[in-house]
Formats: sequence, C-alpha cells, structure tokens
Amino acid sequence: MSTTIHNYPFNPCCFEDLPDEILLSICSYLSQVNILDSLLNLNKRLNKTIISYRERIFLSHLSYKDFYHLMNDYLPHLSPNVHYLYINNCGMLNTGKIFEQKFDKIDRQFPLLRELVFNQIDIETLENLSWRFNTMNCLSQLNIDIADNRISTLPVQFDEFLCGKLFSVSNSFQSLILNLNQTRFSLQSINHKCLNIRHLTISVKCLNDLLIIFDNFSNIEQLNITIGCNSLSNNDTYSYEQLWWKIPSLTKFNLSIKEKELTSHDNVISSQIIMKIIQNIYQLVHVKFTLDITFQFDPQFDITKDIYKNKYFPYANGSLWEQALQRNDNRSIHFELYIEINGLPSPLSRRVSNSTMFHVDKTNDVGFSSLLGATYSSSYWLQKNITIQCFSITSQHVSIYTLPITDSSLSTTTDMIEQIITATTPPSYLYIKNLSLDSSIDYYYSSKLLITKLFTRFPYLTYLKINGQLLLPSSISICSNHLRSLSLSNYSFSSCCELLNYLPKVISLTLPNLDDTIISKNTRMKPILSITRLKLTTSLCSVINLIHLSEYFPNVKEFYLTITNKVNRHLPNSAECEELKYVLQRFKHLRFMEVILPIKQTADLVLNWIHMLDTNETICENNAASGFIIVKTWLKN
Repeated sequence: MSTTIHNYPFNPCCFEDLPDEILLSICSYLSQVNILDSLLNLNKRLNKTIISYRERIFLSHLSYKDFYHLMNDYLPHLSPNVHYLYINNCGMLNTGKIFEQKFDKIDRQFPLLRELVFNQIDIETLENLSWRFNTMNCLSQLNIDIADNRISTLPVQFDEFLCGKLFSVSNSFQSLILNLNQTRFSLQSINHKCLNIRHLTISVKCLNDLLIIFDNFSNIEQLNITIGCNSLSNNDTYSYEQLWWKIPSLTKFNLSIKEKELTSHDNVISSQIIMKIIQNIYQLVHVKFTLDITFQFDPQFDITKDIYKNKYFPYANGSLWEQALQRNDNRSIHFELYIEINGLPSPLSRRVSNSTMFHVDKTNDVGFSSLLGATYSSSYWLQKNITIQCFSITSQHVSIYTLPITDSSLSTTTDMIEQIITATTPPSYLYIKNLSLDSSIDYYYSSKLLITKLFTRFPYLTYLKINGQLLLPSSISICSNHLRSLSLSNYSFSSCCELLNYLPKVISLTLPNLDDTIISKNTRMKPILSITRLKLTTSLCSVINLIHLSEYFPNVKEFYLTITNKVNRHLPNSAECEELKYVLQRFKHLRFMEVILPIKQTADLVLNWIHMLDTNETICENNAASGFIIVKTWLKN
C-alpha cells in the first residue's frame, strides 16, 4: 500500500502538496486577515499563491480586532507592493480617517498603487488624502463614493476644490468614477485640458458641464454621465458639428437625464440637442440613453397629454434616433434606450389627498405604443433586431425599453408588471437587476403575482422592493439564485419567512412596517441562515415581540431598527431599554447596529445601555426637529 501511494504522483502527503486551485478554494472561505495569518511568508510558493491577498487590500466589514491587526501588523510591510486598495467607511466607523492618520503620505507609502477605491468616504478624509493624488504616479483608477450623511456638509467651494485635485494636469489616473449620490457636480472651475483621463463617470448639474468635458477631455474614450435638470439645460449656440475632432476617441457614451422632482419642462435638455450630440460623435460603437423623470408633486404642474407627446416623445422617436445613429460607412452602433416618466405621486399620497384631483380620463392617456410602432418600423431597426416595449396606463406612467437593458432599474406598478410578464414579445427586461413594485390600489385588493412567473421574466434581479403580495407555489423550490436584497411592505413575519424559503441567496432583508403580532418560537419554521443584514421598523410597544428574532435570523451582522412613536411617548422607560438590549444581545455575530428612537429629550438612559453592549464606537445624532435620535454602534467582535 505504501508503495502504491509513493508511486501515485497526485496523492498529497501534506498541506503544501495541494494544488494551487484547492488552496485558493480554501482561501475563498477565509477572511484576508486569516489568510495572511496562516500562509504569509511560510515559503516562496505559498507567497506566490496568495499574491492577490498581498497586493489587493480590502479595508471593509472587518471586526475592530482584525482591522487594527491588518493596519498595524501587515499593511505597513505590504504597502510597497499593494496594487489595489479598497476603503469602506460604511463597514466600520472612521475607517477612512484612521487610515488617513496612519498613512498620511499615501503617495510614498503605496508607490505601486494602481487602483484606489473610497466607498462612503467622509469629506474630511477625502480632502486630506486628495492632496497626494497629484504625486501618485502609478495610480490609474480612482473611485470616490461620498457618504450620504456627509453630502449636507459639503463645503461651499467643494466643486472648485475637487476640480483642482481631480482634474489636475499632473494626475496620472486614466479612469475616474465620482459618485456624489443625489448631488450634482459642477465643472465650471476647469480651465485647462485633461489629457490623461480615458474613462469618466460623473453626475453634473446641467448641459454646460457636459460641454466642458467635450472641450477639455480630448482623449476621453468612455463617458458615463448623469445630467440634472437645472437651469442652463439648453445651449443651441455650441458648435456640436465640431465634436468629431474635439473628442475623436469617444466610443462608449452612456448619457442619463435624471430628476426626481422636476419643476419646469424647460429645464430638460431638448431632444434636438441630444440627437446633435450623438450624430456628431463619429467613433461611437455603444450608446445608451436614459431619461428618468418624476414630476414635482404639485397639482398646478402642467402634465397634459400634449406635453408628453410634444416634449418627451421625441426622446424615444425611432426616426430621430435612426438619423442620429446612421454612419456613412454603415457601421453598426449598439443602442440602448430607457425612458421612465412618472407624472403622479404614489398611491399612498393619492389616498390622503383629494381623490378627484389626480384622476386622468382614459381619453387623456399617453398612447406611446402606436407612435413607437410607426417610428421603429424601418429596415434600419429590423436589421439591428431592436425590440421596443412600451407600457402606458391612465396614471400617466410611461416606460419604454429596448433590448437589452443592462444593469438597469425598473420602478413600476403591478398592472404594468402583469403586462410585461404576459407579453409574448422578446424579453427586453431580461437584464433588469433592480425592481421596485407598487400596488396601484390597496394591497389587500390588488392583483397578486406568482413568484415563479416574476423571476422567469426577471431572472437576474438582485434587488426587489414590493408592497404587494406574491403567490407561492404549493411546493418549495428555488425561484432565484441572484436576488440578494429584498424589501417587503405589508408582510407578516411568518409570510416573510415563508417567502425566503424560495429565495435562498438573499442576504439583506428590509421590513419597513413589521406588524405588531408577537414573533413567537415556531418549531416548524426553519432559521434563515443567509440573512446577514436586517432592517426593521416597528412600534415602541412591540419591541418585546422581537425577543425570538435571533432564532430565525441567527447570522445577522448588521441590524437596523427604527422604532415609531405610535403611542405618543417620547422617552422609553428603563424596562423598555432593557428589553431592547436583551433583543440585541441575542445576535451572536452582531458587528454593527443602528437604532432610531422617538426621543426629544437627552438620551442618557439609552446611551448607558448601549455602552453596556461591549461596544467600541458609538455615535449619537439627536434631531430635535423630527423628535428622533439615531444611535450607531460598532461592537467589539
């Protein structure tokens, strides 16, 4: 037997004899800190095998112990060879600030850094580190995502500051992704050519900012830009016919016009300008145009049928797009179109308002389908195999899509989803990843969707938000392996757990209006092991009903709890605080929690029991105007 083993060349005798593929497979189950603790510097072969864990550093969702271990014991020695660095300020409080204090000379301490990613970074840390961007000679890609809760603290001159640091002639990075969430960026301070940048993702205030890019980024190859509907949205005097030589290398162009509360139709860029831009960028091979407009909730705001057809239909007119996309050499351009126009408030707003105020007669419905059919009937579109789907109902909600829509979102009503699911045309919604679904009437009486049909039509959904009911088949079966985030309104706790049996890969669950029924221990209900992020909203008097919550979701690491003030009390007593403390302590793997409490007075009582949870960092935000206090706590896990 021993001779047979000796002669068999693939039979491993020790850990180091395992193939690299198996070692890397084992590493996929371990954290980066565990891998460095176990395998770093054991021998040259293992060092080479785990090279990606030595050169790609992720400061994200670490316990305090692992974070400081990585920062103090490994990163100072690994930094000279690090190529990729990801800093997530959401996973742990002050991650970016602690990093900046220790590596304040990031350009010298990370001389080979090629990609730098800031996720949910705070403004102060970004300002301090950005002074080093100009001297990071190897940096080729920079991603900046500013935290939502820091947007309101942006300095008045922040646009000018970033323009000076991000668009400097001495910067080496070729790819820049700048995400200010709902805040639009102004480029008025750029006064020189930016020749290094090839790929740019940015949100700007108006059309003039896009024209500044055309004038100053002559080597741009890929541009993903979102334009808000502020003033100065139209510029007919610009020399659009010169774009062919101003930006000769631009091949991929994703242009989005988005506004959540449009106050004037005149602020939207005219369709004629959009067509001029596309027509004169000669080297284009990929075009995606998105128009996502929600009108301001104002009964006086003019949203008539004629305005829809005269102002917004030209953006979807196939004849105009054909004229803009055709090239003399008959080159084919990949084309995607996404138009979402919603002219009315949510059903909840309609119920609390005058019911006749927002009624739209069927004769005033926007009949886009017939218009689209006529403009997309030419041989040009037939040869491109483009399929247009348009759904319009009397709520003046219009959705238009082409095939395919990649990495896109859809927010619509149950009635429209029913039409999409039952449609026999090609599945132009195949690549939709985010779906927000509203019931057009009271959810108790709204039509219910069969979950299997929903995910058959939307197989790549990763996020689903729904306030209606889903019908479940009699036998449990997996309906989606892609869905990761789920938000359920008007669901009981038992119905929610039952639904999750069909969606085994969901890791984030949101229940915005959890009912007040007691969550009792039910031996027939199995624990949901996949959920690691849980967000609940409940009343103060029902906190005790959450006592068994951890038994159903035992692996929760992030817990968000909003307590409403249904009983008109502003200060929880000590017994209620102890009950909430007991609920939180039962989550064995908890690393972060956020509790929003209806308190107008000082929260000494709350802070006392929060600190008793063996925490490391706690911040407290008291909003006197709203009567709520927000407590964020990072635990010593």
